[in-house]
Amino acid sequence: MDEKKIIEQLQEIYSLIPEFECKHCHKCCKNIIWFQPEEIQINNYLIKNKVILLNKKDNSECRFLQNDRCIIYPVRPLVCRLQGVANDLPCKYNKKLLSEKQLQLIKKKFNKLLDGTGGKNIFYSNRRFTDFKKLLKQN
Repeated sequence: MDEKKIIEQLQEIYSLIPEFECKHCHKCCKNIIWFQPEEIQINNYLIKNKVILLNKKDNSECRFLQNDRCIIYPVRPLVCRLQGVANDLPCKYNKKLLSEKQLQLIKKKFNKLLDGTGGKNIFYSNRRFTDFKKLLKQN
């Protein structure tokens, strides 16, 4: 599947998620993951907008959070978009949640995209690989 089609499908999925006014508390801007189709969109955005990523000392904070703002907000990944609108990802500033039916539709469409791109098992994170090794040893 070509990049244009991937981005179109991501936009279609994202359009199913209601927006709410973020208060920039950044409690949700910690250990996030995103998948290969989203990585394509994020990289395109960073290149197009000439965004330079800064190295973070605290890698539990999202690498895209700079100067108290998300530098990829227009193309933020699904997990960020669901924050505050999904029951499992609550935000004290929003009480209007997706119904279980709406959430299942979003998951179904996203999984279909992942299957279609071969990106189901390819994901990215703001955590370094060595941190994952530490986490695995703890469990």
